[in-house]
Amino acid sequence: MNFYEVVEGIKNIHIQGASAIAKKGIMAFAKYVNEGKDFRKNVEYAKIKLITARATEPMLVNGINYIIKNAKSKKDYVPLAEKLIKEKEESEEKISEAGANLIKDGMNIFTHCHSSSVIRILKKAKEQGKKFSVICFETRPLYQGRKTAANLAGLGIRTLMTIDSGMTEAFDEFPADIALVGCDALTKNYFVNKIGTDTLANVAKRNKVPFYVCTETYKFTDNLRIEHRSPNEVWDNPPKGLIIWNPAFDATSNDLVTGFITEKGILKGVKCSSW
Repeated sequence: MNFYEVVEGIKNIHIQGASAIAKKGIMAFAKYVNEGKDFRKNVEYAKIKLITARATEPMLVNGINYIIKNAKSKKDYVPLAEKLIKEKEESEEKISEAGANLIKDGMNIFTHCHSSSVIRILKKAKEQGKKFSVICFETRPLYQGRKTAANLAGLGIRTLMTIDSGMTEAFDEFPADIALVGCDALTKNYFVNKIGTDTLANVAKRNKVPFYVCTETYKFTDNLRIEHRSPNEVWDNPPKGLIIWNPAFDATSNDLVTGFITEKGILKGVKCSSW
């Protein structure tokens, strides 16, 4: 994919998930700057195009800023991008191991939206010979939960998908043992993930179910904008005059989180980024 294909892929959610967005975006940024003639102009242009493609993706922003800060010339951009991606992949393995250690035989695991970190944890637990079930929610309006369900079913994991508005009833119907979700952004007081995550966290607390966030510390930010998306994603041909509000993410208090499963271990909170 060239630079503009990556930007469009991030904007249109053809590239989805904070991990995929960071990897693709960081490398696209580095290659664009390295291959261009007007160094300073290309740096600023590429940075703006990528960070405005999705507002709530601080790992991509942190990676781009790290490269800009540490590069001495444009020839350093690609090697630095490769370094960050290698660190990212190493962190993914650490998170998978730490998360899989929490999974026990016979567990019912709840999740929401699509998180590559959650998928890797559950895959690792399955490879360890553990038998468990996953309940995931459809995640309207773009149905990223279907991707999660398909991934898990493809791994041979017993998976049930249900509607977002059935969260409370799902906890009544299936005895939940643990909830695992991904994360797009971290702050000192709350984390941000796909809309519906805060509901899941509160229902889990009410049912005394441990709630874990699976994430790298690279997603920390103190300058966060929460994305709102096109009303057409909710209803592509609505009645004239109807107003549609389509928030893409919600903020969940860190007080609702049992632990953050990170490359640094299972933490109660995250105060800064490693990048």
